Amino acid sequence: MSKTRTNQEWLQDLVSDDLIQEAAIKDLRNLLLRATLYFFSRNLGDFQNLEREEIIQRAEDCTQDALIAVLAHLPDFRGDSKFTTWAYKFAINIALVAARRERWKGISLDELAASGEGNHIEKMMQQISREVTPERSAMQTEIQRVIADVIQSELTDKQRQVLVMMVFYEVPLDEVARHLGSNRNAIYKLLHDARRKIKKGLEQHGFDVKETLSLFSPSR
Repeated sequence: MSKTRTNQEWLQDLVSDDLIQEAAIKDLRNLLLRATLYFFSRNLGDFQNLEREEIIQRAEDCTQDALIAVLAHLPDFRGDSKFTTWAYKFAINIALVAARRERWKGISLDELAASGEGNHIEKMMQQISREVTPERSAMQTEIQRVIADVIQSELTDKQRQVLVMMVFYEVPLDEVARHLGSNRNAIYKLLHDARRKIKKGLEQHGFDVKETLSLFSPSR
């Protein structure tokens, strides 16, 4: 049975010697594995091509990665939340990446990135908000038009591909880099530049970015 620890006890035990540290790492690993398995259980559709044993192995791999990440970031923990809640997030984030990677295996990213820009804009706006009030619909339509124009005429082919895959379809960064024969830093740069151009396009048409986002927030 896992030992109940305070935040300070977790930090102390994980850097202690011998049996104390060993027990703390074992308890932490069990916590991270439970978090990973729970996330996987809620997203089984992403693993439909895998056998049960393969899914468990993916969970084990994610747990090990999360454990290494938590231990490496111990100095960053400030105690703003429970240590277990803080550690839990590492497992969920890593599990999310693994699930997305499985989701996009076997899917043609060429066809995805090459489909019409208008479809991407529509998809993005649907993701941002399902509620469109009559008072805001005209402004929302104009913003969609501006964004679509920028994507079509201002972005390079690679910027457009990266934006579509990562923002509109949530393809994992590593998958995009592999598909384009590039690296993580280069993909980040392409995405950053694409977003900067969209922001500039909105501002040139008189739209403040914060106000723009508020237009697509659910009505209260």
